[in-house]
Order: sequence, then structure tokens, then C-alpha cells
Amino acid sequence: MQIRLTVVDPLGPHASAASAVPAADRPARCDVLVTAPAGTALAAVASALAATLPGEGPGSGQVVLYAGAQRLDAQRSTLGEPPLIDGAVLCLGAPGEPDPHTEPAEVPAQLHVVAGPDAGGVHLLHGGQIRLGRSADADVALDDPDVSRMHCAVTVGPDTRVSVADLGSTNGTTLDGTRVGDRPVRFPPGALLRIGESALRLVPVPPAAEVRVATTPDGEGHVRLSGPGTPS
Repeated sequence: MQIRLTVVDPLGPHASAASAVPAADRPARCDVLVTAPAGTALAAVASALAATLPGEGPGSGQVVLYAGAQRLDAQRSTLGEPPLIDGAVLCLGAPGEPDPHTEPAEVPAQLHVVAGPDAGGVHLLHGGQIRLGRSADADVALDDPDVSRMHCAVTVGPDTRVSVADLGSTNGTTLDGTRVGDRPVRFPPGALLRIGESALRLVPVPPAAEVRVATTPDGEGHVRLSGPGTPS
């Protein structure tokens, strides 16, 4: 199992007398790719997560992590289960505000995997470029041998319009049966994107007040959605 976590120091970077880098110049957050068996307790990786931030390390004492305002029990919190799912933001030593990028109102669309090895997956699209591919470094990683490491890119513009472009893939990208090149083309809601043996459909998200979905953790760091507008 691989999940991406962001570790944040809400109190700011810690100065160190031995450090030649001014505290103000060191980042107070770090994105971490965690590889661990499903069911691993947070306690097994807590120290390593803390050590990714400046001024923290194995000798920094007990590691206390929060998800928003919730203090996490390192022994009972399990990687891959909410709130420790792919994209979670963890605060070190003090509670923090929820990541605004996880609010439903910020999500203009969802990308539903409707065919292929990852069928049933739902990915929330935010502003900017989202790379799809077989690589663990892809924003949407697909376990499909016919998908290139970095296969195509879906981009959500400032006006929430979505486009897609091929990234020089081996087997190509098609949108509703039409081949997609390296120049972005519009990706309208309901259109079917095919890469390798996988197919993905763009589904618009209704206003937050209208969203009524149930979530079920899959134990691999993601949640599956059910309800209106989600695949059965």
C-alpha cells in the first residue's frame, strides 16, 4: 500500500543552533509517500513522519500527530483507514485547521474509474494539472500494465473547465473514441477517457449542500463513494 501524507508543523519551523539555514527559510510542511502493509499502525511510522520536518528527529521526544483538531492515537490509528488516507494532512504537536483543498465545495469534478484493474475508484479533481499513469509519482496512479508511467494529464482551469492531453504515452489516449494528442482538448462531463485497459469518466460535483454520499474505506488508503452521481 502507498499513500501520500502531508506533515505540517502548525507552530512553524523550529530553530536549531547547529543549523546553518535560518528557520524562516526552512519549510514547515513536507509531502511524504508512505509505503507500508495495509493495517500498519501509525506508531510504526510516526517518528519517521516527524523527522521529515526541520528541527525534528528521532530524539525529539514523543510524537503527537493531529488530523485537523483530532488527536490521533498512534497505536489505534491505522494507515489506509480514515483519517489516514491518501492525501491526508497531519499536524505535528498541535491541532490545525482542516486542509481547505479537501472541502467538497472546492471540488469541481470527480474522475470515476469505470473499467480496468482500478475500477470503482473515485478521484476528486482540484485546480491545476493532475497526471495519470502507472508510476507511484502520478497524481492518479493506475495499476494497469498497458498504461505508461506518466500517461496523460487532466487539467482543471480557473473557470473549472477540464481538459486532457497525452504525455507521450506508448499506447495512446482516447476521449469518446477520438485520439488525444499532446495539445489539450476539452474533457466534458460524461465523456469517457480510455488509457490502456482502463476507462475513466468525468462526473461533475453538485453544490456542497446537495451532496449526499456514503463513504467506505477500502483499507488501501482510499475511500469508495456511493450515492447519487457515483458508480455502482
